[in-house]
Amino acid sequence: MKTIKQTILLALVSTILLSFSNCGSTKMNDSIQLEETPNFSIAEVYSQDWVAGVKDGGSGTNVHITFSGLPENIAVKKVYYKDLEAEAIQNPNTTTFVAYFKNDMNPRKDIIMDADPKKEAQNTPPKKPLFTLGENEAVIMYLENGAEKYFKITQIERKPMLAYPANNNPNPLGGEGEN
Repeated sequence: MKTIKQTILLALVSTILLSFSNCGSTKMNDSIQLEETPNFSIAEVYSQDWVAGVKDGGSGTNVHITFSGLPENIAVKKVYYKDLEAEAIQNPNTTTFVAYFKNDMNPRKDIIMDADPKKEAQNTPPKKPLFTLGENEAVIMYLENGAEKYFKITQIERKPMLAYPANNNPNPLGGEGEN
């Protein structure tokens, strides 16, 4: 009888410990592992909101990541920020990458509203974000020797908003450019 109680207690404690092991995890997809110590270092990372100076010009956020030396076997591909995903675009001849996140003013243009449930069933459900991130967090997806890897960045600095003049928006995506 004593061994049965010990077995049940051990199984119960194991179940409880395993259920808490995933608490506080950033990743939503179990197949994605975040790298703890990547083979690169980041010199600076910041986000900056922007707004166009013309009606219907839009707004968004740019995330800037500067690496202090980036090995040749690493290629930065994407940035995940808040619940969004964008391509990481390298500034020429630098180790700085920018991800442009434009706010969609009409996010669900393709939604079908109809009294006929068969027509409404054609709607595609909204895509769930790959990661749940805090306000000052991002995840970069990069290839290292061809293998896809992910690294979480925390403590992203927020710079003051850029308000582009009505006639001088240097980048249609809202990025910084030459004035």
